[in-house]
Amino acid sequence: MDKFSMTKLGPDHIHTPHDGGGARDVFVDGRKVDGAFYADTKRGIVDYYPKPLKIHKRGKRVITRRLRGHVEVVRKSDG
Repeated sequence: MDKFSMTKLGPDHIHTPHDGGGARDVFVDGRKVDGAFYADTKRGIVDYYPKPLKIHKRGKRVITRRLRGHVEVVRKSDG
């Protein structure tokens, strides 16, 4: 059984905007992904909102995209 470190609100390898980890940049295969709202570094998955935002014509929801590859999450510096 895997043991997860609970330093934020969830396992270390899953990153979301509201998990308490602060502002971060997400990279897939070395390329920065803007609009990422979910990143799993263990499984290599990033879900993001493409620009410009598009609404599904029947479901009235925002269309999202998924990228797969080597995922890196880097905390943004305070500037």
